[in-house]
Amino acid sequence: MSGETHDGSVADDFKWRCLRGKPKAEHLAANHLRKAGYEAFCPRVRHQKNTVRGAVWFVEPLFPGYLFARFSIKENLRHVATTPFVSQVMTFMHDAGAVADGIVEGLRAEVDAKEIITVETLIRAGDEVEIVAGPLRGTGATVVTLLPGQERVRILLEFIGGMREIEVSLLDLLAPRDARSTALPRRD
Repeated sequence: MSGETHDGSVADDFKWRCLRGKPKAEHLAANHLRKAGYEAFCPRVRHQKNTVRGAVWFVEPLFPGYLFARFSIKENLRHVATTPFVSQVMTFMHDAGAVADGIVEGLRAEVDAKEIITVETLIRAGDEVEIVAGPLRGTGATVVTLLPGQERVRILLEFIGGMREIEVSLLDLLAPRDARSTALPRRD
């Protein structure tokens, strides 16, 4: 929808708005809105997680439960609110959930044609990590080597007055980067 009213003028409230989507179906809501003629945007992040099957790629919403659509509240609210997989049109603050054009355009500049940002999340040699399980929980360390064919790494940590290399499970480590927090570059 171009934002034109019935008389051909542009609606004064034709803006990007925040919508709540059904769980795990935000991208489906965006597809239905596009088919209905609206501009819709649902940024997603693609990242790897370690599972029992090994490293597996996952695609998840950058903002779980939310998506954006450009429409006029006065002209299109009812149609957008009843679109499949849309559970609610957010109406917070003074402008019914409006989002500045620059924010959406900035997000769009970071995604590919499928609205996906790919983030490498595997731990690599040289990464600073924190041990999150076992007796060394809370200790910082540096990854020295990824051990082939195993879900284990060798790390270097300061222990009892000296530097020691030990082997630990990948699942016991936390890298300071997380898929969602590193999906968009920080602009300082």
